[in-house]
Amino acid sequence: MDEELLNFDISEERDAISLETGFERLESLVKALEQKDLPLENALNYFKVGVALVQHCSRVLNQAEKQMQVLLEDPDGQLQIQPISFDVKG
Repeated sequence: MDEELLNFDISEERDAISLETGFERLESLVKALEQKDLPLENALNYFKVGVALVQHCSRVLNQAEKQMQVLLEDPDGQLQIQPISFDVKG
């Protein structure tokens, strides 16, 4: 496992990590956790980093949702709630 992922400190890098980078790091952590010969201590550390990344990604998504709501306000300041469809590819 890449030592950069293990030493990742979400509090230090919070604003520097994009959603995409967070997802890539989570994917790498999941692959590492799937290894059968992974020592328990490493698995716990990877899990801890993964939880921090999930929390960060969740915050980024929540912030994006709030920004979308602001963009959907009508000229009177009333929120025009419209269903939004995200196409998922792959």
